[in-house]
Amino acid sequence: MKIKNMTERITFYSVRSGIDPETHQPIENQPHEEFSVWAEVPKIPIREFVDKGSNVGFRKESPTFLIAFKTRKEIQSNWLVKWRGKIYRITSIDPDYKLYDLSKITTQEVTNDGSNRRS
Repeated sequence: MKIKNMTERITFYSVRSGIDPETHQPIENQPHEEFSVWAEVPKIPIREFVDKGSNVGFRKESPTFLIAFKTRKEIQSNWLVKWRGKIYRITSIDPDYKLYDLSKITTQEVTNDGSNRRS
């Protein structure tokens, strides 16, 4: 693991139900900040770029994050990730159980209406 490559700050959010402190009405799907970590956003390999040349899309819509294996809490697959002001849902978590140094988290951008950007 190269810590010098972890230059991006990401924040994990769980989605909970709660009560609005002003109106005292129930609120569903309220984001709750869990914790923040430093992450690496690896660039796409040239081979993958050439192979998928016919697909149109931007890499920032589905970034992959590499984070330290050990975190304050166990990351849940239904959490959200906030990076550079945008919200992403977690599509896969791949911890490295061999070396116990990194976890790979693949995400997909969520639009304002809560749906995925691409199907």
